[in-house]
Amino acid sequence: MNDLKPKNVSLKVNNREIPLNAFVKNIVSKVVEGLVDSLDKIPVDKTKIEIIIESEEKK
Repeated sequence: MNDLKPKNVSLKVNNREIPLNAFVKNIVSKVVEGLVDSLDKIPVDKTKIEIIIESEEKK
């Protein structure tokens, strides 16, 4: 597993950057990497992981 550096973790909500301390960055990094590593057909050498969660438009 290629560990991404926790300092590269960022969180944006409605395009606003949310500050994260080193502890939270490390937790988010490890959780997301663990989830991604459990998926099939994911490259072993990862340099960037992106997750985008958007609200579905109400009809």
